[in-house]
Amino acid sequence: MSLLKNWKLILASLSFALLTACAGSSGGSDDYSSDDGTEYSGGGSKSSAPKEHIDEDKLKKTEKEAMDITEENHKLRKEIFDAKNKLGIPVDRPTDDAPAAAAE
Repeated sequence: MSLLKNWKLILASLSFALLTACAGSSGGSDDYSSDDGTEYSGGGSKSSAPKEHIDEDKLKKTEKEAMDITEENHKLRKEIFDAKNKLGIPVDRPTDDAPAAAAE
């Protein structure tokens, strides 16, 4: 095969490479700031959410809520385990390699 005989293929490949390179470049930016200092991207959506001040009390409250939810989850899982044992349903846990649907 000669390069001159496949000029359409070569032209198409080069065009594709050029368009891919241009599409992936970050040379230009459509970001701008409004009068109130909020930054927007080209799509008109906010680029970052407003920052919320988190104090120590709020952090402790959130940590306690997370612990309570974790304990409740543990209790529910234990109830499910006990109910499966009473009904004679196998309680083997699937491994990470096997999908969960295959274990049913």
